[in-house]
Amino acid sequence: MTNNKYPDIQLANFRDLGGYRNTDGYTVKDNKIFRSPCLADLSEQTKQALDCLGIEYVLDFRSKAEADGAPDYVPKGATYLHLPAARTRGKMVVNPKDVARMIPRWAGPKLSIGVFRLRFRHLYRKFPFKNSAYRKMFEIMNGGSTFLVHCSAGKDRTGVACMLILLAFGVPYDVIERDYLLSNELRKDVNAEYEKQFVVYPHYETMKQIFEVALNVSPDLLRAAYDKILRKYGSVEEYFLQEYGADKARLELWRSQYMSK
Repeated sequence: MTNNKYPDIQLANFRDLGGYRNTDGYTVKDNKIFRSPCLADLSEQTKQALDCLGIEYVLDFRSKAEADGAPDYVPKGATYLHLPAARTRGKMVVNPKDVARMIPRWAGPKLSIGVFRLRFRHLYRKFPFKNSAYRKMFEIMNGGSTFLVHCSAGKDRTGVACMLILLAFGVPYDVIERDYLLSNELRKDVNAEYEKQFVVYPHYETMKQIFEVALNVSPDLLRAAYDKILRKYGSVEEYFLQEYGADKARLELWRSQYMSK
């Protein structure tokens, strides 16, 4: 499923952050911050549509192995930055072309759904802290540039990045969560294709729930990251100050460049 706002971009889970309103009544500008799955194997129609968006930076949050295995198309005029956002072992590499074997390699047939979910929550809790990829993202925002962020599916590493951006803008958490959960709707068709691969896996019935967790997003995962921020720093403002050196003036700068009344 594609986003109706960008019908010529045939990328499941592509969208921008425009339209979300903060508690002061300011709204995120359209066509300034985009989120996406990886930009590999694109149609000419999609490439041409991306070229017209004025994207200045593409921030690729994938690992080196992921990026090497499925190189991005870089829209005209854009600068590509490879910024791995997760510190994971090699076997955790996401390969969309080999999903049927990828997830069983992560989990193994004996891993319980409870333990798998705990691992995912732990990964989410790590994303917001000492993350050089997100630090670079916020540095780019100092100049008000138009940019696109993505990982492999555009839902986990990208989902947390977009949560942080919207928190910096003062958008309420419940609104941020709704944007995050859009990934499930926009990835329905892609996930249905992956499901066809999974059914041939010998342990499919015992691992079905694990497949579903790995392919979708759920509120508890994002909440784990958000709650860890509040537990560690007490407030969103203190988080940005300590992690990125972003004081009130810097937050106001970002809002002035990416939001309007």
